[in-house]
Amino acid sequence: MSSLNAGFDVRRSGTGVLTIGKEIGYEALPLAQMDFDKSKKDFRILFVNPPVDFSVFYSDMDLSDTKSSSPPIGILHLAAMAREYGYEVKLVDAHAEGVTIPQFLKIVADYQPTVVCLTAMTIMIDASAELAKAIKEFFPSVITMIGGVHLTAEPTKTLRQYPQFDFGVVGEGEIVLIDFLDAVLNHRPFESVQSLVWKDGETLRVNPRRSFFKNLDEFPFPAFDLVGQRLFSHYRLSVFGTKQFRSVGLVTSRGCTGLCTFCDLGVVGRGYRFMTADYLIGNLKELNERYQVNDLLFYDDMFTGNRKRLEAFCQAMVEAGTPFTWSCCSRVDFVSYLDLLKLMKQAGCHTIEFGVESGCQRILDSMRKNTTKEKIREVISRTTDVGIITKANFILGHLGETHDSIQETIEFAGSLNVNYVQHTHLVPLPGSEIYESAGKHGTFDGSWSKMNTLLINFIPFGFTRKDLVWYSKAFWRSFYLRPRVIWQEMQKIHSWEGVYRLWLAVKSFLKVTLGRKTTLRTHSGKVGLIH
Repeated sequence: MSSLNAGFDVRRSGTGVLTIGKEIGYEALPLAQMDFDKSKKDFRILFVNPPVDFSVFYSDMDLSDTKSSSPPIGILHLAAMAREYGYEVKLVDAHAEGVTIPQFLKIVADYQPTVVCLTAMTIMIDASAELAKAIKEFFPSVITMIGGVHLTAEPTKTLRQYPQFDFGVVGEGEIVLIDFLDAVLNHRPFESVQSLVWKDGETLRVNPRRSFFKNLDEFPFPAFDLVGQRLFSHYRLSVFGTKQFRSVGLVTSRGCTGLCTFCDLGVVGRGYRFMTADYLIGNLKELNERYQVNDLLFYDDMFTGNRKRLEAFCQAMVEAGTPFTWSCCSRVDFVSYLDLLKLMKQAGCHTIEFGVESGCQRILDSMRKNTTKEKIREVISRTTDVGIITKANFILGHLGETHDSIQETIEFAGSLNVNYVQHTHLVPLPGSEIYESAGKHGTFDGSWSKMNTLLINFIPFGFTRKDLVWYSKAFWRSFYLRPRVIWQEMQKIHSWEGVYRLWLAVKSFLKVTLGRKTTLRTHSGKVGLIH
């Protein structure tokens, strides 16, 4: 029995009635027998963020007590769209709320949804499939639908491997979901729904893909009311990139103009689309008034992707006198101008995360980062000088990596005028350019359940797993154990909240750098030592 099932008696009687501790009296019907001749208000949609326990990956590098978690913004967008079209919606964030499968089934029995919409990154697909399997076992008449980046990258393989998913959505889901619901309600053929993956008897069909939606202002703002005051009881954003605990993460643009080989932008595309400044300001004011949110973490892959939009947003923030501070991610070449950085600072920007990735120019070129070490150094230093906190993100173990190139990256990180650094291990994700070729450059474990940057699932030729673990710890120690960095953090302590935030960061650092062995606990619960 899955650990998610612990603590509940889950069984089905001979009559097909679900029992969870007691009889609920929900009689399941086969999909073909369902009566869809009902009004929209009776057509209930349950949106689900699956439970993923990230502590299962590293036992001695467990960051589960300091990890960040954010409301599932993508799901909240979908729910807002469905509700705008008159459908009844409900959210279950099984990850944030620690919902077990029996508890989830009780929710399904009580709510009696027509459709359950699940999402999944690659690392989450097993958890979503486990929930869908439970739904189909006890409620076979309920339609299960899967979307997200993993399904977009591997649509046919995913539905073949997990037949408990009835339908899949490729790419952006808002319009596809509405089109699908309309097809069900009005008995239209599923062939008419673009970007839909579905089963036609024994045949798996992938419909032509819908073009990306251009005007994001036409989408409703995320349905934060489905989370309500749980914004701060169930979620805590990273201590890096937030100024205080009343922070909310947002995505205000889609797509990226970059061509990085390790990135999969299949869901949102390579073009850059964004919500306008006026649209954002209006919704941000509502967040503040309704939930007292006063700090924002923009999760956009490239919040700074359009300078005109960025300047308009900053100017509007200044003119409106909004009470927000905020952070964002950026490429160095998009915020290289001093006047722009000063405007961002004036508008409340306190932190910028830069995707630096490597300190070796050869590796940067192979990644197609389209920048130089000199440019990185210049922009980060300029950003720090105007009073904006800087964070540089790196990837260790890229294709073509050598011991010299990793050492060069470690030294480069230490030489930057940057406040914080972060690194991950390379994960050749499905849909990325390097996914199919990774095995030619090293040892690659392509198991979907291991597609997490805390795990080392790709080992370049010339390295062992032990080597990469050693370099990982050396990276952290070489940067954060310098007197300048320690003194910098001590100066930021002005309150008990500051003490607590520093403690969280120190605890994470100690767990990452002091662990002597790396233990992997698999999804089944078995434990093994990784050498």
